[in-house]
Amino acid sequence: MKNIFKISATIALFSLLFASCSSKEGDASEKKQVAANYPTCTVKTQALPTTLRLPAQLNPFYEVSIYPRVTGYIKSLPVDIGSVVKEGQLLMEMDAPDVEQNSLSAQERYIKVQATYRASKDNYYRLLNTAKTAGAVSPNDLQLAQSQMQSDSALCNSEKANWMAMESMKDYLTVRAPFDGTITQRNVHPGALVTAANGGKTEMEPLLELQQISKLRLQVKVPETYATQLQDNQDVSFVVDALPGKTFTGKISRQANSLDDKFRSESFEIDVINSDKMLMPGMYAEVLLPLLGHSNACIVPQSAVVTSTERKYVIKVESNKAVLINVTTGNEDKGMIEIFGDVKAGDSVIEKANDEIKEGQVVN
Repeated sequence: MKNIFKISATIALFSLLFASCSSKEGDASEKKQVAANYPTCTVKTQALPTTLRLPAQLNPFYEVSIYPRVTGYIKSLPVDIGSVVKEGQLLMEMDAPDVEQNSLSAQERYIKVQATYRASKDNYYRLLNTAKTAGAVSPNDLQLAQSQMQSDSALCNSEKANWMAMESMKDYLTVRAPFDGTITQRNVHPGALVTAANGGKTEMEPLLELQQISKLRLQVKVPETYATQLQDNQDVSFVVDALPGKTFTGKISRQANSLDDKFRSESFEIDVINSDKMLMPGMYAEVLLPLLGHSNACIVPQSAVVTSTERKYVIKVESNKAVLINVTTGNEDKGMIEIFGDVKAGDSVIEKANDEIKEGQVVN
């Protein structure tokens, strides 16, 4: 009897313990089910136009540094910093006696060898006419006369080329503006001796700096993600810190059609008319580029994209289970973002996703 009582008590105790554990598991399961309640949103397919802000810099449309081509003295300098010049206008005159003397010497040498050539030419043709009489001139003498004439002709041509080269050096004594612009630097004064650089290379400052500032180039580097969304002749606007409250406009005129290996970006140039000279080369600007978006893109709220150190993904809901889908992102605007991946219009994704939601987790 006692044994029966002990067995009954033991069975009752195990039943109570089992019921207690079942109750705890049920409560945990219920809590887990409540925690897995996430609001979802529907994926849509459409382009997402937006405006991209990028730093840029204004540069002269044309720019040239003027260095001396010959050694000489500055004879006259009719321009100064800020002078507005026209194409072909005189900028500087130099005086180089050595150049003048070299040209005269080359001319005299040419005249001398030209006279020698004429004499040898006359001698050859005289012998040629005489040789028509049989035995009057030996073939060897005729050949020597012809060779002498050809040699003198080559020397004459050489001296003439040398003289022309010396004459062309005189053209470098006068410097004229290659285009309309403004003198922005002047580092020399009349009477100064300037020396030509060897091979056209020099570490000295330029004598003059000429820039065209009535028209400027706004240069901006666009990341490759957005470069394909821009088009030639597209209107853009920009602002500069030096002129707060003012917005300027221009058109995309040129693009590199090649990516920079270091920064993975493409260079764009925007022509800016600056007739009032309010803008200056060297100013930093912020460009507002209107992006058209991608017509094949899917859009979701930005909160639906989870970004980790390894990847970006959205959490799609299929049969009440979480499926992690890797995506790449595009334009962002007003809380929405373009995504590209194994998603399509009509799919349901968790609107406020986070990395605590695991693959295959049951969600409502």
